[in-house]
Amino acid sequence: LLKESGFNVILPNMVWGGLAYYPSKVLPEYAGLAEKGDQIAQCLAACKKYGVQCHVWKVNWNTGGHAPKAFIERMQAEGRVQKEYSGELKAEWLCPSHPDNQTQEVNAMLEIVRNYAVDGVHFDYIRYPGNESCFCDGCRARFEAALGHPVAAWPSDTRKPGEVRDRWLDFRRSNINAVVRRVSEEARKIRPGIQISAAVFRNWPTDRDGVGQDWKLWCENGWLDFACPMDYIDSNSLFRNVVNTQKGYVGKVPLYPGIGLSCWKNPRDAVKIAQQIAITR
Repeated sequence: LLKESGFNVILPNMVWGGLAYYPSKVLPEYAGLAEKGDQIAQCLAACKKYGVQCHVWKVNWNTGGHAPKAFIERMQAEGRVQKEYSGELKAEWLCPSHPDNQTQEVNAMLEIVRNYAVDGVHFDYIRYPGNESCFCDGCRARFEAALGHPVAAWPSDTRKPGEVRDRWLDFRRSNINAVVRRVSEEARKIRPGIQISAAVFRNWPTDRDGVGQDWKLWCENGWLDFACPMDYIDSNSLFRNVVNTQKGYVGKVPLYPGIGLSCWKNPRDAVKIAQQIAITR
């Protein structure tokens, strides 16, 4: 049906921060694996049959309620989950500054590239949840090591204008950048021609600070083959303005705006989705 309707690429969500819908040596496997089988293999076979590209979509850092309880408990015990500015644990999110978490994210994506002839891998949630995270003990230790001296008032100094705040924002971005770079470089060595893409927040100038997502840099450095900003706006004029602005951020990298039909006030507005496809083209 997708092929007959003119679709040429799909991005199936096959892996979260703590669960894989296929045999994995990196992440816990979903409970239905023995009964329902390898979901990437099944999807990829159908895509190959009908000539539709398959780019596997990975939710990064966020376990989203999809991880086994034992996995979350182990992450907490190992100090690998996020802590908010208030001190409250955000146990469903893995800390991006923890070296083991970075390696786990990279290895999970490379495992797919190594084991399946996919056309691409797609980052999602490749960011912090917001500016309230992460302020765990590990983040403090790793940030102070990068800074070269202790932070006198933690975490409040990270919000005061000056060197600490500037370096803190750089630190957050560097943790996210490291994963994007490593996956991009290593995936292309494993499977030349594979495409790397990411779903990103739409307002790069503010979101690079707010959620540590410096996707303009990813485009400039050639780490992405295309970018998919989440332009979930049901105003056609605003959608057009946002897309025009984003063209300046991606440079020569193809821009595939995400059209947010399901997020609109009327999620059945077929006319508007046709209009936004036309605007995009």
